[in-house]
Amino acid sequence: MKRIAFALCATIVSLSTTAQGTLLKRLQGNPMIDSLANFVYNIGTSVPDRITYSYDGKLHKTVNIHCTLTNDFLPTPSTGDPKKDLQNQRNDSILQDRINRENKVYEAIRNTCKALTDNALESYVWEYHRNGVDSVRYAIVIGEYQNGDTLTTYHHNRDVDYINAPELISFSYNSYPYNDRSQWSPKGFGYFRYEYTPDSVYKPIKDIVPFDKEAYTRMIQPILKQEGITSRQFYVYHDSTYTIVRKNFKEDDFVLREQTVEPKQMKSETRGTVYTMHSRTQATAVLDQIKNATLAFLEDNTGFWFSFSPTITFTNGTHWKLGFSELFESQYLSRVPDFYYIYINCVSEQEFNIIIIEGKGDMMIPAEWAVVKTWKNGKVTYDKKALKNMTPQQAREKTLGLSSVTTRSFEPFE
Repeated sequence: MKRIAFALCATIVSLSTTAQGTLLKRLQGNPMIDSLANFVYNIGTSVPDRITYSYDGKLHKTVNIHCTLTNDFLPTPSTGDPKKDLQNQRNDSILQDRINRENKVYEAIRNTCKALTDNALESYVWEYHRNGVDSVRYAIVIGEYQNGDTLTTYHHNRDVDYINAPELISFSYNSYPYNDRSQWSPKGFGYFRYEYTPDSVYKPIKDIVPFDKEAYTRMIQPILKQEGITSRQFYVYHDSTYTIVRKNFKEDDFVLREQTVEPKQMKSETRGTVYTMHSRTQATAVLDQIKNATLAFLEDNTGFWFSFSPTITFTNGTHWKLGFSELFESQYLSRVPDFYYIYINCVSEQEFNIIIIEGKGDMMIPAEWAVVKTWKNGKVTYDKKALKNMTPQQAREKTLGLSSVTTRSFEPFE
């Protein structure tokens, strides 16, 4: 994990330096935030959180960091058995190191928030500490637009939210209500979010241009056609003659599904291409090449809707290995919405996937995507070659528990 964290830290540093292009110069934001992110990723406490660059009529930079605090460390009592005591000492050392790193991340976030309140336009701080129970709230506004948006404040119980300012910071930490006091159990969770928006006025949605999918594909295809990379495709079709029923996570037909609400789509098509590698070294190198190519593309192509998270990495050993991490997304909100996604997926040290999803209408990824050839209104055909390595049930278990449905509503433009 530390090796991954160091690589991630290097990525953050390289992508945030002013030596980069115009896009990243505009999205630099507060240097204290990059310092915090670098510190957290160097600590390597957990699955790394992300920095995301996006455009929806305004440019945005968001930084999301989560932290967990575990119950206080207590050394394991001696058993009198040298072998057991030695193993217990090793386990205690691992646990103590983990708790120390968690505390450092938590304190780094709090200290950053405290420092940022000194120059804040407006801030809200609330902390409660009693009998081992901690609750913390920070909401911070830095800077104000000279024209355009006006700062808006929302209050709800002990929470305060701000919107419409160039820089917004929030941190919320809550105790875990089911804490059993054991050393390996969490006693609380915290979520830090930073959003920097240099633009004071939104570009009208009608002026957002389509994503040049063809140009982008020409750019990344040589990367994905290197020796050692295999590929396969799947296709999903759905129209109004078939009703998709939402099931429980073990039986749902889709691991990811994004529905349009208004206007509701009468016909939807999703095409997926899965690029598979069996070497972490190659997978990491290919992912880095795609990140660099995407950043170069964003520098040369402007005005289209996108979300890009250059700090995500292939990880395993956690629940993330079963699901999808989104690297890149673009949508064009025409009468029939056009979408394009790049996800990465790590099953084990033997399988690393880059998955490109594109289509029109509703986006749908089958739960058995690893072996599905087509899904057409509920009728499934499987890829015979893929079935030699995995059963449909095994394919479903790769995404077990991570199925989700989101909806989006918009005013389309011709």
